[in-house]
Amino acid sequence: MREPLWVFTVILSLVWETWINYTSFNVGSDVKLKCSDKSWQELIYVIWTVALIHKQCRIANSISGGLQNNCNDGKTLRNTSMAQPYLHIPDFSSRDVGLYKCELVYSGGSTTCNISVSITVPPRISSWLEWGDDNSMVAVCKAEEGKPAATITWSHMGNFSSVEKQQSSNGFFSVESRLKLPEGARTVENVTCIIRHLYWQSEKKLRPKPPKGLPYNVMCILIVVAILMVLAGFLIFAHKKKIMPRCLPGSRSTLKPQPEVGEEVEPYATYVQRVNSIYNSNTCVT
Repeated sequence: MREPLWVFTVILSLVWETWINYTSFNVGSDVKLKCSDKSWQELIYVIWTVALIHKQCRIANSISGGLQNNCNDGKTLRNTSMAQPYLHIPDFSSRDVGLYKCELVYSGGSTTCNISVSITVPPRISSWLEWGDDNSMVAVCKAEEGKPAATITWSHMGNFSSVEKQQSSNGFFSVESRLKLPEGARTVENVTCIIRHLYWQSEKKLRPKPPKGLPYNVMCILIVVAILMVLAGFLIFAHKKKIMPRCLPGSRSTLKPQPEVGEEVEPYATYVQRVNSIYNSNTCVT
């Protein structure tokens, strides 16, 4: 009867050895990791083995050997008000993400725990309106560079909605949701983007900003109208220039200047004859 009990104890210890507790902390927070409620009066030693993406280090304390720490990044062993040891991680960042293994030996037993630590980062959020290809209004809501990925919903039920999620090389997520509004919709009074994320205690609500510029097809129409107006103005100008009278080259006016005071005035008949001869010598075409 003792052998099965011994085997069960070994199996249980192996399962406990490989058991991993998953947890996440907000970026910038101060983290406390504990693996036992035993006080220092009961402990013989405690060892934290830290496996990060960029390095591995070890923090330990024992009755005989004292404190050892080669992490050199602010992580320290501290005690609670009840003299219970914990690992302190200040200003938690993505560089602190990894696997933390605690080995604790006390009078009468030992404890081993593995804690997989991840980070929670709030996304940058924005929302706006834009024109679709078919002159429809589309509401866009975006949550960028968050971890884990945010969830996006709408307060207004449109004709069609889509969600696209992308993961960057650094492990953060960007989520974009597009909502096609009903035909003829030009206001956003009842359209609200609702974003939820693990970092926030409550959801965030955004009203899309109005679109910039005019729809693509309207812009095309305005450009065509402007071109036609320029062409019409050019044709009118060319036509007016064409019908203006032009004098033949080499013709010049030989109108006799008015006589000055004191000069002898020639007879009227002679003057009329001279003027007629002048007009006959000038030929203009139209």
